[in-house]
Amino acid sequence: MLRNPTTLPSSDILIEDPVLDPYFITNSVSSGGYTVYERVTRGDKDTDYLRTVCYPSTFNFALKVIAKEKLSRGANTHYRSIKEYVETWETITKSIENATLIEL
Repeated sequence: MLRNPTTLPSSDILIEDPVLDPYFITNSVSSGGYTVYERVTRGDKDTDYLRTVCYPSTFNFALKVIAKEKLSRGANTHYRSIKEYVETWETITKSIENATLIEL
């Protein structure tokens, strides 16, 4: 389902990071639930939309969903070996894990 980016409730918490791009996560203050979105551009006028990816139950699952989306919808959709597929998965997940590390 595509929606206009301006329709996100202003009360939702928006969680963005360049490593997640074009995906991001929102957390609804009213329901406490998460939503994963993808930014997409469609149509003759290159209109920006948001594609709802899923409604994960936890933040951790939201990150896993984004990793799976990046793997399946990324630039490389043809893997010549299992090793290449696994290495790509590991690269994606490591980049997300590194973004979540907190240095004190």
